[in-house]
Amino acid sequence: MNIFAISGLLIVVTCSVMTFLMFVQGSERSHRIWGIFCITVFFWGIGVFKIASTADPEIAIFWWRIGYIGVIFIPIIFTHFVYEFLKLKIGWYIWALYLLGVIFLYLNLFTDLFIGQVRLVFNQFYYISSPGLLYSLFFVLFIVFVLFSHIKLWQALRKSHGILKVQLKYFFLATIIGFSGGTLSFLPVFNINLYPFLNLTVFLYPIIMGYAIFKHHLMNIRVIATELFSGFLVIVTFVKVFFYSSLTELFLGIAVFLITVIFSILLIQLVLREVNRREQMEILTKNLQKVTKDLKVANNKIERLDQAKLEFLSIASHQLRTPLTVIKGYVSMMLEGNFGPISKPIKENLNKIYLANERLISLVESLLNISRIEAGRLEFNIKPTNLVAIIAPLLSGFKEKAKEKNSKLNFLPAKNIEQVLADAQKIKEVLTHLLDNAIKYTNDGTITLRLYQAGQSVVFSCQDTGRNILAPALPDFFDRFIQKNKTVTALTQNTNLGLYFSQMVIEKMGGKLWVESAGANQGNKFYFSLPGIGKNQIKKLGIKN
Repeated sequence: MNIFAISGLLIVVTCSVMTFLMFVQGSERSHRIWGIFCITVFFWGIGVFKIASTADPEIAIFWWRIGYIGVIFIPIIFTHFVYEFLKLKIGWYIWALYLLGVIFLYLNLFTDLFIGQVRLVFNQFYYISSPGLLYSLFFVLFIVFVLFSHIKLWQALRKSHGILKVQLKYFFLATIIGFSGGTLSFLPVFNINLYPFLNLTVFLYPIIMGYAIFKHHLMNIRVIATELFSGFLVIVTFVKVFFYSSLTELFLGIAVFLITVIFSILLIQLVLREVNRREQMEILTKNLQKVTKDLKVANNKIERLDQAKLEFLSIASHQLRTPLTVIKGYVSMMLEGNFGPISKPIKENLNKIYLANERLISLVESLLNISRIEAGRLEFNIKPTNLVAIIAPLLSGFKEKAKEKNSKLNFLPAKNIEQVLADAQKIKEVLTHLLDNAIKYTNDGTITLRLYQAGQSVVFSCQDTGRNILAPALPDFFDRFIQKNKTVTALTQNTNLGLYFSQMVIEKMGGKLWVESAGANQGNKFYFSLPGIGKNQIKKLGIKN
């Protein structure tokens, strides 16, 4: 079998498989058009195979006419495909090309104006056709149509991106391989007896083009390979059916053919499922990467906004603290009579101004502390601390406040409580916020403070009998600007900054702050725990108390 017969057979097999795939699995009109294009290449391939297999000139010229059925329509259908694939408007000139093809087809099949007689070339083993009067016109039009189509493809390639760009690159690769081999086949017709060895590459043309238009990802080369292999097996087993001599062999051949078809379908479906799974994983990965990138950008923006907020709070708080301190000083001097005696109504109003100013100073200080701690600029002096020694001095002042609201304040510390590693000054601020909070919402009740050991931690609790926190509010109770309870919103303008600051301070010192509600009208219980440190540990670490 010579090179012409081999190339023709390869073209027939690959074009048969690609035509089958385009019409069975293709979902777009461009797939169907490429399937028709593969049929035209099939005609050329079968013609080349039969011509290379015969020594009879009459049979050779018959198969040349059959082969040229495909050659005539190859540039026309390729041009049509380019317009369809690029979604260009298909005008009257495309249909005019088909009409021209029909005219050349008639001249080829029924006259000698297209091809004439045949002659032997290449050491007298291959018949080549002689050109008729209109053959040269056809050859020129063939080249023009192919060049025109590729100009359109090149223009689209320059403007395209993504999968379309990848597909168009494959188109040009296929064109270099396919048309270079096919065009050389014209040369012997014009007595340029260059051996057309590139015919062997033509069978790759429909495969590469089919892959480019039918598949979107390189991993699908598995599917293409599986489909080609399965299609080849189906064609071989089908053709062999016609060569069996006995009835038994015929039935056996048909059974083998059917089994091959079923096996091929199952194999293709299995590979398709695997490829689809991988493609979905790839899509999910890309989406996840995009979301991660977007989240990173958004997080950077949030961090910048948060930093700007902290800087604003710090600057604003510093600017507010100075005039508030001045107001406090002058009001205090007026109340003390430094500017002369004042009447009782004026004194009462000055007291209100003084208290309101004190609340503002407390708010500003809270904002400053929060901005410092969130920015990591709040310093801690951590050392062994006796909580009982911190709590006891605070009680006298808070007992007076509780008495004003007809409430009692009790402190019940357990014995032998370990010291804690903490900043004594920050602990005082936390205790002040918790006691203020308990007294503020407790009328005619009792506030009980306890201190006890719980494993490696020391726990402080502050239980009141005031209005309880509703269960839905417990999870976000320590958030900034969250009111303690909807039922007490009307009674206070509490911003919750004190409790928010307290939670941050306790956590910075390695502890935990939380709240529990005993139920309706049974009050609330605030806790904080800090890591304890025994005397032996203090000595071991060499810490001076």
